[in-house]
Amino acid sequence: MRRTHILWLLLGLPGMAVAKVPTPTPTSVNFHVTTHYRVPKTVLHADLQAEASGRSPAKLAAMVNQDVSWAKARLQSVPGITWHSAGYQTQATGQTGARWLVREDLAVQSTDPAALLPLLGTLQSRLHLVGMQYAAPSAAVRKALRTAELRGLRQYRKQAQQNCAALGYHSARLGQVFINTNVVPLARPMPVMALATKVVPGPVVGRGGTERGRVVVGGNAYCEK
Repeated sequence: MRRTHILWLLLGLPGMAVAKVPTPTPTSVNFHVTTHYRVPKTVLHADLQAEASGRSPAKLAAMVNQDVSWAKARLQSVPGITWHSAGYQTQATGQTGARWLVREDLAVQSTDPAALLPLLGTLQSRLHLVGMQYAAPSAAVRKALRTAELRGLRQYRKQAQQNCAALGYHSARLGQVFINTNVVPLARPMPVMALATKVVPGPVVGRGGTERGRVVVGGNAYCEK
């Protein structure tokens, strides 16, 4: 009997609750860091529009197509300029003298504004220049954004160690980490003055400025002894 009692004590009696030692909750700190980036706006965008109104939509379409072909031929003559059709529209106006309106939009851009600006003056003899704006090159924006993200992560790790040290702990273990990117949108198109002559110096716009953005890295870290 004595050996049996010892065996039951070693195995634990059936149905007996075993007390568990509570696991201490780790100390967690929540915080975030912010990094910024800037990219010069060096690409000039221009929005052109060929338009004709009248009674016959077929004739109007031919006129618009002719103006767009004329514009593309001149765009091809200057290196470094790219363009694409940004929309084509045939619309019934309801007006007695001009029942139809045909329009095609042309988006033009160049990394050499000095070459594009004089050409825009020529294109305005047959097309409408409805707006211009500068933008940062997309490749440069992606590179600057990636650099800001990596810089933010390094600062986040450093801040985690500093926060835990301020609480009396020796090390920090990262928990959840979130990266939030806030890119400032492009500026609105700038109004330009309509030009009437065929060959002119072109519209004058200020410098492109800088595209700004920020990256926020946030989350939590666990402090450990």
